[in-house]
Amino acid sequence: MVRTQQRKPIIHLVSMPMILLVSSQLKSAIGMIQPACYTRTGKQAVRSFTVNNLSRTLQSSRGSIGSRWMSASSSAAEVEDATTSIKHKSSIPAFRIFYNDVYEVHLPKGHRFPMDKYQRVRKQVQKVVKELPKEEQEKVDCDFHVSPLATVDELVTTHSYEYVQKVLSGDLTEQELRNVGFPWNEENVKRSFSSVGGTVAAAKFVCEAAEQRKDNPSSIPPWAAHVAGGTHHAFHDRGEGFCVFSDIAVAANVALQSFPNIERILILDLDVHQGNGNAVLFQGRPEVVTFSMQCVANYFSEKQQSDLDVELPPDCTDQTYLMTLSHWLKRIKRESGPYDLVFFQAGVDILAEDRLGRMSISQKGVETRNKLVFDFAMDLNVPLVITMGGGYPRTDDWAPILQAHSNVYLQARQYLADTGASRKQ
Repeated sequence: MVRTQQRKPIIHLVSMPMILLVSSQLKSAIGMIQPACYTRTGKQAVRSFTVNNLSRTLQSSRGSIGSRWMSASSSAAEVEDATTSIKHKSSIPAFRIFYNDVYEVHLPKGHRFPMDKYQRVRKQVQKVVKELPKEEQEKVDCDFHVSPLATVDELVTTHSYEYVQKVLSGDLTEQELRNVGFPWNEENVKRSFSSVGGTVAAAKFVCEAAEQRKDNPSSIPPWAAHVAGGTHHAFHDRGEGFCVFSDIAVAANVALQSFPNIERILILDLDVHQGNGNAVLFQGRPEVVTFSMQCVANYFSEKQQSDLDVELPPDCTDQTYLMTLSHWLKRIKRESGPYDLVFFQAGVDILAEDRLGRMSISQKGVETRNKLVFDFAMDLNVPLVITMGGGYPRTDDWAPILQAHSNVYLQARQYLADTGASRKQ
């Protein structure tokens, strides 16, 4: 059963078909696990840039990378910097979306990571929102902001200072680079720090907006999203599986340290792969509860232990997936709350068209999954932060993956619009 004392819920045994649950026992030793088929290229001689310039920027209170967000069309308005203060209309729902074009960096030819998806998803989302009728746009205070760089102070809430410096200086070993799956260069350093910074900025936005909401508790809770992030395979002192740092873990720790009204956080990880890094980072931390629902036959054969792991079989279809998720969201709400902030790792690699996922979920199934999470967060009446997570095209036709990623953000905006409209009636 789920215990709700002053500790994390521990699932000992539940009799439910095709679902494996494990208890949240802290392992005494965490071995280095070798991912297969990662590509590595040689380091580039740009270390002086990283150490001398980027490090100074990161140590500042909040450094913008200076990259401008390319608009979806020539007439689109220029996007504000992410460091601007909160200025949204309190009478309508707030939804802020963070992105930065430094997420896309050059990779060796044949590399299996779909780096182009970030800008393509951002453009698709921005285009759809821009083309909405004016009266529809006015239902949600939806704006787009450039993601800032995370600072070293923010990163070391979660990762060791030594590891952060190794990333900055390029002193990662051959083995560490293979584990991450990306080459070391200036571009990837910027990408890694901004990928965390966007999720931290999203968390700060909703937490600050939630504080303002105290005077109007019946208003709709603020939501924010990051068109990147969800890098849930990074550990305290190492990266893994295309994840250098854990953006959600850093954002959660920053929120707990910076906002007195944030005392308990839930991480809903619905990527097809287990959030193994976050599971370890928050073991023994009752203020952060980790839930991961993944395919049993995926990524590493040895899993870590989240507070609640739900493992589904390969080729799982919509009915089993959605029934299982609905069941556990109801139990979490009923038995392990309350929470002050929810993170949604919205990986779409559960899609049947995904190259790595091994599951058989349809586009409609992913959309229904998103709605279940949005209903859950709205019922809790707390802020929500959405991150991208995994999605890997199987063929040259990227449309299914791009559409599924884009739908997460578009659905969230529409959900807030519909909720706001219904409350006015």
